[in-house]
Amino acid sequence: LKGFNNEDMSDVTFEVGGEVESAANRCKRAKTTATSFYACHAILRFNAPSLADMCRPGDEAAVPIKGVDPEVFKTVLYFCYGGKVSNYELAANAK
Repeated sequence: LKGFNNEDMSDVTFEVGGEVESAANRCKRAKTTATSFYACHAILRFNAPSLADMCRPGDEAAVPIKGVDPEVFKTVLYFCYGGKVSNYELAANAK
């Protein structure tokens, strides 16, 4: 899709993930790496107003998104840009 997750054409950045995770019965915690996603505020305004309300066009700082798997967020953005999401993908990411 044209412009999808394109840093040069974007005016908004999201940092998804990066939470501290710990396995059961372990004292140490490991921080997962955050994933950056790039979007156009105007597209978000029309297709995901809740995401658009979290940011302003041209903000230097990335908007942190916690508690969401980066692949799930990528699928949401893909859909916002007019991409098709298969029933298989929906079922694979359903809780």
